[in-house]
Amino acid sequence: MRWLLLIYSVPAEPSRKRATIWREVKKSGAIYLRDGVCALPQRAETLAALSLIAAKVDELGGLATLARSAELDDARTAWLLNTAGEARVAEYEDIRNEITAFLAHIRREQEHRDFSFTELEELDQDLTKLRRWSIQIASREFSASPAATAVSELLAQCEAELGTFLEEAYRQEEAAP
Repeated sequence: MRWLLLIYSVPAEPSRKRATIWREVKKSGAIYLRDGVCALPQRAETLAALSLIAAKVDELGGLATLARSAELDDARTAWLLNTAGEARVAEYEDIRNEITAFLAHIRREQEHRDFSFTELEELDQDLTKLRRWSIQIASREFSASPAATAVSELLAQCEAELGTFLEEAYRQEEAAP
């Protein structure tokens, strides 16, 4: 497996500069090997992500080097894959909890038999946010995950239940005098 390594330093002050880069590195899914050194599997999209971060480091007055095609020993590779896998499992657990709460909310609304289009629009926006979140997590995966499949299935269930909610809202609207 080939790796991209981003090696960087950012001025210590103001601390917001370091925090900005740290957030960008975390968002990319890169794993820190040590302070100022992070790794991602070499792919077109990861190269693009780390290139943007390197440019941001330069813009903030720091120094960045992006090393391509790095070969790491088997132990370090295993550690990176394991660490990334654990991080994604935690993220998928968080979104799974949010999806479960979303499904419970839809069911409560159905029990109340209050099928307003305002509520439907809010639910649709919430589902869009959950889908976007799922895509963001998936973009940080180093390899396929059973947790990703479970989240996809839950999102499909959300879409089906929201569809049922929509049908009931239309029926209720048509039946209104």
